[in-house]
Amino acid sequence: MNKKMVVLCISLAGALATGSLAGCSNQNDSSQNASQSKNSSSEKKSNLQQYSRDPDSKQDEDFDLIGTLDKETNDELTLVIDDKKVKVPKSDSFKKEKDTPKNIDGKQVSVEINDKNQNAESLELTPQAKADSNGIYEKDADGDYSVIGKLINETDNDVTIEVSSGKKTYKKSKDFEQDNDNMSGDSKNKVVRLEVKKNDEVESLEIDPEDQ
Repeated sequence: MNKKMVVLCISLAGALATGSLAGCSNQNDSSQNASQSKNSSSEKKSNLQQYSRDPDSKQDEDFDLIGTLDKETNDELTLVIDDKKVKVPKSDSFKKEKDTPKNIDGKQVSVEINDKNQNAESLELTPQAKADSNGIYEKDADGDYSVIGKLINETDNDVTIEVSSGKKTYKKSKDFEQDNDNMSGDSKNKVVRLEVKKNDEVESLEIDPEDQ
């Protein structure tokens, strides 16, 4: 083999080696970018999940966010949660609860979040935002109604709560039930929901972590 052929072979070998290394480098960069993108997506998910007050909220499941609506655009909601502004994109199927007022900026809302794409699926006012001066946030056609307020006192016979108009005392019904499984410690001064019969007797008391 003459000297020119040897030089040519060496040059070709060098070019192939350089190309191979470049290919490996590009492949590594691509894998690294994909990994970073995946980590970024996971971080985004965990960042929204951490604002949920639901003790049963889990990864890979839809969850609710409770906060004050700061701003709404056609594509996005901005909520204030624990003094932090949290931006949530709306899904294409986003909807509001029926009879929601047009302007609800500054009101407390509950937003359902799709776990897979981290978009807002629906929005509704919370019971506290819906409540009138007597704490009534829902009325049934049969006359029964729902009340929300701060628990001031509870005895064997009565429940006293505080609402914006003052203190309200309800007599317990014979079938009165209490649900505070999701909250530990003393119930006093906690926000509670009461189911009240049309005769003004309270039949149930519930403590929801999302109200606190």
